[in-house]
Amino acid sequence: MNQEAQEQAVNAYTKFLKSKQVDEAAIEMRVKYVNKLIVLVDGAPSRESYSKAQQSLLKIEEDIDRQQQLNFSREFYPFLTQDVKAIARTSETYGMDLQSIQFKSLPPTLSWSEIDALNQESLSPQENILIRDYSLDLQKQHLVEADAQAKIKLAKLMLLRLRDIPIKNNIAYRMAVDVTLPLFSLEEIKQRFLEAIREFFYIWIAKIDLNYAR
Repeated sequence: MNQEAQEQAVNAYTKFLKSKQVDEAAIEMRVKYVNKLIVLVDGAPSRESYSKAQQSLLKIEEDIDRQQQLNFSREFYPFLTQDVKAIARTSETYGMDLQSIQFKSLPPTLSWSEIDALNQESLSPQENILIRDYSLDLQKQHLVEADAQAKIKLAKLMLLRLRDIPIKNNIAYRMAVDVTLPLFSLEEIKQRFLEAIREFFYIWIAKIDLNYAR
């Protein structure tokens, strides 16, 4: 990627941050990070080359805050690839405080018995259509019935969490994942949840955001 394109991406990102009233110190921190990152991107930016660049930077600067690095990288990627739709979606929710959202109270830890109880809650017609479509998708995977039902229960749980977020897009989905994942005390359930919500995302987003490019 040539230097001019890199500078344009950083300038667009900086302008965006200023429009969101991000303070100067926070902008400077982000710009410093992305300037180190983009020089490590090999060739035309892609998710693969971008991910490799992130891993390389982690090895160079071992004391870097990994979560902060991930957040900055997610923010900057659409600007690097000039993905106007993704930038618009980011703008819609940028600065939304996850802590300010009043999520429905759930048990402090989620085992299968708690998940079963939550699944007794009625779904809306639209939510039922999403679960139906996911069920049809799972049938194509030829899973044993118990595994398919487990994934459906976890997808329903995801829908319950999404109800509490006032906007509906891929960033809202990520928020719902982030606030739910720490509740799983058993690694087995956590891994099943991650697998299910990765699959279910494309079912959900196709109905929620018609402009989303898979």
